[in-house]
This record gives sequence, structure tokens and C-alpha cells, in this order.
Amino acid sequence: MLSGITKLKTILPLLFLAACSFVSPAQAQDNPPANMVLIPQGYFQMGTSSGNDDEKPMHFIYTSGFYIDKYEVSNQDYQAFMDATGHPAPIFWDDPRFNDPEQPVVGVSWHDAMSFAKWKGRRLPTEAEWEKAARGNDGRLWPWGRKFDKGFFFFFVNIFGENDKYAHTAPVNYYHSGISPFGLYNTAGNVWEWCLDWYDENYYRASPEINPEGPQGPLKMKVLRGGSWVNSIEGVKVVKRARNFPHIKNEIYGFRTVLPLP
Repeated sequence: MLSGITKLKTILPLLFLAACSFVSPAQAQDNPPANMVLIPQGYFQMGTSSGNDDEKPMHFIYTSGFYIDKYEVSNQDYQAFMDATGHPAPIFWDDPRFNDPEQPVVGVSWHDAMSFAKWKGRRLPTEAEWEKAARGNDGRLWPWGRKFDKGFFFFFVNIFGENDKYAHTAPVNYYHSGISPFGLYNTAGNVWEWCLDWYDENYYRASPEINPEGPQGPLKMKVLRGGSWVNSIEGVKVVKRARNFPHIKNEIYGFRTVLPLP
């Protein structure tokens, strides 16, 4: 039988989900940044009890409020960054499969993504911030809900194949029907997105409850989230964790940025 203290520890995070997912007047801003979405402070359900080992255990995490890009950073966005700073072009910049202005920028390393974010006065999302923005507060495994809530025709997510209308990356503002509970586009499929955190397969077992920022580094690899256009529908669950060396650049990696609330 559960003790009173154990019961309280089990119930409190659930109460916080309802009680803390709000924006206080001090947090509200009259002029939110363009194309960013406000994610309110509060608890959410992170990870899963039935997935890969590095996705376990399911646990409740509290994040402070923050803004996150509604869309993945596009080639058009990245062009402005290069023009302003002289930063070198990504390795797929001239590849017609990936260089439409509205497609997400690819071929960027974690270091490139961080440089862009700093130029904007922002940073990359922590893994917890990313999952909260993609998942919402109800524990869903895909941004839109269950796997086939949108039917069997994949016009709401960009994954492997062309049934979704795109053989490679899709425009960052496409697939409106697949947006997350907070209104983010392409948090499943299109491109894997670099996160701030170092990767540790056992991190969830020791993660802080409040505003986790990943294990202390430096370690070998950085976290990526969200899946890409080469993955299956199972491979783009919002709990899926990927990792790679921070200098790696390829055609399935992109990113979005975060602006913490003051």
C-alpha cells in the first residue's frame, strides 16, 4: 500500500499540470517575437514507460516559460544570418533538393546552429523544452495525438516516401494539420533538430525535476529531436531521442531556437 507521502509525490505533478500551465501577468509580453510561440511555465509528462531504454522512465518535468520558433529555421532565415555575419554557407546550400528559401536549412552542425541562435539573441532549446513544446501536457506520442488520428494519408507529416508530397524536406510552414498542441510546425518529421543538451542515455534516471539542461559536459554527442524525412511514422514520435557529434553536418539535421522569458 502506498504511504501518504508516496501518494502525495504521485499526485502533486498532476496537480501542477493543471495549476502551473498558465502565463502570469509578469510573463506576458505585449509584443511577442515574430513567428515564435509562448510555452507557459509548468509541468509536463516527459519520456515514456514503454519505449527505448533512453526514453525511460516517464517522469514529470517543470519548465519556466519560454518562446520557441513556430517553424524550423529556413534557408531564408539562414541567408540573413550569413549576410550579416559572413558565416559560411551550409554544405547543401547549392543542392536543389534542399535550397528552396522556405525549406529548413540543413547541413548545419550544432556549432552552426548555436552561432545562428546567438546572433538572434537566443539559444537552442533544451531537450525538455523541445519535448514540452512538441508534446503539450497530455502525454501524447505524436504532435497531433495518436498515430493515425489524421488518417492513413500522410499529408500532415513529412516522413520517408512521397505519399506526403515531398521526397525530401518540405517547407517549414507546411503540414498545418500536424502541428503540436502549442502550434509548432514539423516537430515530427522533416528534419531532426539540434538541442542544447549533451546526450546521456541514462540521463532521465537522474534528471533534475526543474528546468533540466542535460548532463554536465563536455561529453561526446549532442541531442537531436523530432525525426526527419527519412524516418518512418514510428521514428518521429515526440519521445524519440537521437544524438551525434556536434561537428556533424548532414541533410537530415536542422534546428529551431528558443528565447527564455526574463
